Amino acid sequence: MAIRIQDLYTFHVVARTGAMQDAAHELGVTPGAISQRIRAVEERQGLRLFARSKNGITLTTAGLALQADLGKSFSMIEAAHEKHFAAHGKTIRISASATFAHSTLVSSLGRFAEKHPSIKVSVETDDRLVDLKSEPVDLAIRHGLGTYAGLRAEWLCSPELILVASPAMLDKHDPLHEPADCLQCKLLPDATGNDWPIWFKAQGVDARGAHYGTQYGNDFLTVKAAIEGQGLALLNDIYVKEGLASGQLVRALNTAWPTAFAYYAVALETTMQRPSVSAFVRWLKQDVSGQ
Repeated sequence: MAIRIQDLYTFHVVARTGAMQDAAHELGVTPGAISQRIRAVEERQGLRLFARSKNGITLTTAGLALQADLGKSFSMIEAAHEKHFAAHGKTIRISASATFAHSTLVSSLGRFAEKHPSIKVSVETDDRLVDLKSEPVDLAIRHGLGTYAGLRAEWLCSPELILVASPAMLDKHDPLHEPADCLQCKLLPDATGNDWPIWFKAQGVDARGAHYGTQYGNDFLTVKAAIEGQGLALLNDIYVKEGLASGQLVRALNTAWPTAFAYYAVALETTMQRPSVSAFVRWLKQDVSGQ
């Protein structure tokens, strides 16, 4: 009987990922094609290999036995392929916000390319939350709490929030000595509109009388608005390094509030295990955090 290696490898990937959709994403085929290949393996085995339910799929006793026999061999083949081919020819596709890419990622990638010239990286700047299970993206840089269902998140850095403004704008107001003094200025909200209310709450200030300026789609635009004197901005320190260094921005108040949020490199578990991806994540974490 001819051995259908493609179908057996598809079974292995589904068993490893635990979901046909994830396997379809990894193999670059449709979920329907995955189902057909699994059905073909089950027909040849004469046994059900997966139990289907509304919650997904799980390996049956027969499926566990087959994966125990196949898994080690296919894992060795995957590692050899990654070592000799994928790391040299496959591009790591990254999704990141335009602000993070501009302030941090571009510089880090330049240094990474010098150390790892065989690993190619492609960056897409998008503020929306990409679907790593269905879109052709390997790694996303996300700002949050690091809990993403079905994904693995690696901590990169945790910047603080600081108050900045243009020197000219501050000259128009009384000096700012404490958080409540910020209420005399126009405030530039972030894309969510939640940054200032949370900050005032943390400082014990009743901010119901706050006046807000234009809300921009990403922090990079807010930085530009602050430089042009449109209002006070509460921003991650990594976004305003250049503005502070050039004197276009100054710290409006010395009170700094470390944010509970951090930047994470997020990917499917199987993607994170690829040597090229894990090498890049290790590099990025060390480069942006200084660890």
